[in-house]
Amino acid sequence: MHPETAVRQLEYAVASKLEDDTWGHWEATVYADVFEHVAERGTSADVAEVVGHISEKVSDGYRPNPADVKAHADSLLTAGGRPITDGGEE
Repeated sequence: MHPETAVRQLEYAVASKLEDDTWGHWEATVYADVFEHVAERGTSADVAEVVGHISEKVSDGYRPNPADVKAHADSLLTAGGRPITDGGEE
């Protein structure tokens, strides 16, 4: 999944969840750097997992900190997840 697509998917997922709060395009773009980071180092499934993680955390009046989202994304790409190295010699 491309980062731009991830931003749109996040917009749709969150907008359908919120009752009293609004979610705009600019809010989803706050996480664009994280999507780019994961897209460069992982797979489309990894990007989709980050979208799902953010969507689960968002609620009326609460938005996950982008640094916390990046930490979650890194956990997908490192120990217990996919390595962020190219697999070459250490």
